[in-house]
Amino acid sequence: MPKRAPVILYGDCPYLKRRHSIIAVYQETRIPGEAVPHYHIEETECDFNEECPLEKCPLAENAPKHPPGIGLG
Repeated sequence: MPKRAPVILYGDCPYLKRRHSIIAVYQETRIPGEAVPHYHIEETECDFNEECPLEKCPLAENAPKHPPGIGLG
């Protein structure tokens, strides 16, 4: 079963015009022939999801390619 890793991401939100945090849930993806797993953001949670007019969350779009602390480059 693929692993899931929820992490808190911080960054500047253009909608709120201030520093903000979201929860991003990373999903592990295995690619045949590669020893290390890859990750993608499966879902995000933000207190302002309902009212935010942005189509894509910039904090999620600029998130690391793997969960922080995993140690993959």
